[in-house]
Amino acid sequence: MTPPSPPVPKALPSRRHLLENGARFVAGASLAPFWPGGSAAAEAEPKSPHAGKSQRIIVIGGGMAGLTCAHELVERGHDVTVLEASRRTGGHVKTLREGLPDGLDADAGAEHFTRPGYDHYWKYVGKFDLPVLPWKRRRDIYRHIDGGWYTEAQLSDGKVLQRFGFHDREIDYLREHGWTELASLYFDLHTKRFTDEYQPFGVGLDDLDGITLGDWLTKEGASDAAVRFCGGRRTSADKPATRNDVSALFRLWQAAAVRLRGLPNFKREVFHLKGGNQLLPDTFTGLLGDRVRKNSPVKAILHDDHGVKVRYLENGRQAEVLVDQVVLCVSPLLLSTIKVTPAWPKEKAYALANVAMGMQSRVLFQSRTAFWKDDVPSINLETGNSLMSLVYQTAEEVEGESCLLMGSGRPAQSPEETLAAFRQFYPGKAADTIEKVVVHQWWKEEPTCFGCERLPFALGELAKLWPHLITPVGRIHFAGAAFDNLPWGMDAATRSANRVAEQIGGVAKA
Repeated sequence: MTPPSPPVPKALPSRRHLLENGARFVAGASLAPFWPGGSAAAEAEPKSPHAGKSQRIIVIGGGMAGLTCAHELVERGHDVTVLEASRRTGGHVKTLREGLPDGLDADAGAEHFTRPGYDHYWKYVGKFDLPVLPWKRRRDIYRHIDGGWYTEAQLSDGKVLQRFGFHDREIDYLREHGWTELASLYFDLHTKRFTDEYQPFGVGLDDLDGITLGDWLTKEGASDAAVRFCGGRRTSADKPATRNDVSALFRLWQAAAVRLRGLPNFKREVFHLKGGNQLLPDTFTGLLGDRVRKNSPVKAILHDDHGVKVRYLENGRQAEVLVDQVVLCVSPLLLSTIKVTPAWPKEKAYALANVAMGMQSRVLFQSRTAFWKDDVPSINLETGNSLMSLVYQTAEEVEGESCLLMGSGRPAQSPEETLAAFRQFYPGKAADTIEKVVVHQWWKEEPTCFGCERLPFALGELAKLWPHLITPVGRIHFAGAAFDNLPWGMDAATRSANRVAEQIGGVAKA
């Protein structure tokens, strides 16, 4: 039975609804067709029949993807307008400065980019001559596991690994390759089958979308410890598979995409922009000028073979415009607030309604001194505590005594419970000198862009979601962190934006 189109709420989803449902909007079941062989990205973005002609294009959403796509389309000779619902551009790229001393800053959203990787992002860094700083946040990570703290060297110690329950083959592999490479022991042989990073099907592994990662690893000979630390679990009659489980095929496909890009599994070499990553979207915004219209939420889209009509509010006043193409650069969590006529095709509706987006808060500690120096092996912490699962220093290059620690927390939490959690798990003995705690809760501070990166697809859902998620609907295209194969924030945003701009094409030279 084909499910009805998902309902269109009259307002943004409530905080309670988002938190209780884990940021997932669920529609009824659907059986989408199997995606045939060939390049999924190429098939998902057929060449525009208007290629070569100047077109009027509306980009909905002024985050990283929307601004990138608008910039690319303007450079291709098109008449582009960006409609941004909120008071600011940048979306989930936001640098905090207000209230921080000594010129300190911190990125509340997308905090880093890598090398190798992020090829399109680096293109703009070079094009606009943006200042880049290396960041040590992924070096010498100190991890909290089963009640104890372990350095990277300790996690290569055979006796430690044996206590965790790894078997001899796994221990030998981890000692040679390191803690972060465990999955490669079981994945590498299979990821070599994939030849197109956008095509997860047709390589002889399709049945693995119905098998949980943990059960597949068990069949491959993995220990209980390996299953656990690879992020899987074994099912049983008492604990059957659920929608919260991830399929082996999904994990293998994601790992294959990383391999096909020539990237390491764990991206240790990370960077950020001096002064904050908001510098790039601010640069795009400045170049686009009055093409960007803030405080302009879109309310309805009417589309057919001849054009697209967009109805929106501009500073509270109703407006509408008829254009040739629309690029939607909005989180799937918020697309249901836009009435689309005719409704999305059933495969698209199902994909948009069932994709899950992560949510978290950004936690900042302003301290009077670097109290952790000479007290712990590293302040780059993996804590295992959801109130602050990661800890690392930022703005280290800023001169002055004050320091900033940052990390990731739950979607909603208070400064008081955050600080209490830190003081409970902090592995050192020195008293902290924390003077201020900031918890930037995205659902509260930025209700039009609270979704973070896309979460893994649910067990058995890959063929229902991919590539329908990124497939254009007539003259409507999709770009953003949710609309690429690897959901890496600014990387997915810039990659998908360039994909859409290339599909729309440029204006033919006379």
